[in-house]
Amino acid sequence: MKRNPRILLFLLLSMFLCLAALNAQTVETYTLSILKGPSGMAAAWMVKNPPSTAQARVQFVLAGGADIVTAKLVSGEIHGAVLPLNVAVKLYNSGIPLRALAVVGNGMVKFLSSDPGMNSLESVRGREIFVAGQKATPDYLFRYLTGKAGLRAGTDYIPRYNLAYPEMAAQLAAGRIEAAVMPEPFATQAMRLNPKLRQVVDLDELWRQASGLDSYPMSLFVMTETILSSKTGIVEAIDKAYGESIEKTVREPSESGKLIESLDLGMKAVVAEAAIPRSAYVYRRASELKHNIEAMLSLFLDFDPASVGGKLPDGKFYY
Repeated sequence: MKRNPRILLFLLLSMFLCLAALNAQTVETYTLSILKGPSGMAAAWMVKNPPSTAQARVQFVLAGGADIVTAKLVSGEIHGAVLPLNVAVKLYNSGIPLRALAVVGNGMVKFLSSDPGMNSLESVRGREIFVAGQKATPDYLFRYLTGKAGLRAGTDYIPRYNLAYPEMAAQLAAGRIEAAVMPEPFATQAMRLNPKLRQVVDLDELWRQASGLDSYPMSLFVMTETILSSKTGIVEAIDKAYGESIEKTVREPSESGKLIESLDLGMKAVVAEAAIPRSAYVYRRASELKHNIEAMLSLFLDFDPASVGGKLPDGKFYY
């Protein structure tokens, strides 16, 4: 019987494809969550170009609040996230298997007013001060620093927490409230709307004087053991991509602002561009900043131990 060359070619091709399929490695998919707003802005370039390796790839989920991210970390839906410092530590202390890779946002809390009579911490006596985020870093930082000045929240001044960040910025700019404590980029947003607004005092400098430390961390990048145990090289790829994203954000605020708006990361381009130089985006190993992290966590422990799970994290928390 004469052999049909087409059949032979088909058989050879089929064998080649079968062998290739058997040798091919499965590509793992890992999901990272980025918070819209201050914490997520510097991750924009990484979101645009997700890191990958031959064996793994990354996809991103944008979240509007830390509570959403927390739920997804607990359920295992996501494998890494940017979180407020205390939220990350509380999750770890509750038994969620995650570790801190890097500090991605240092102190960026501003104390603003357009009242010329408000020019020191002492001048808050007897006044209402609107504070962004009850039981969050701006709240405890301000309580701590006013306490150092001999002022007690609720007695010497009245902190108010009933406004969301964007609304607080808008009302401060409109003159409906006289003073507010809020993080970037909302502080810049308010100052752009009302040029008469200014910093009453430099809270970052007061922290440096009180603590002897150069900064206080606000945002941590954490990953779960699921991805950290991966042998695909994806952790190293993410680490490199995130660091480069932050560097480019700081270096190119104009282009970064446009990208932040296009990705719907919670800020208009013009505001993001103005806020980036006034923010403190960094990518520094959490293990290298352990002392700074613990100093800020000590404030949470003093004011509300439950907010961090009742204790400082042990050494295993730091990757």
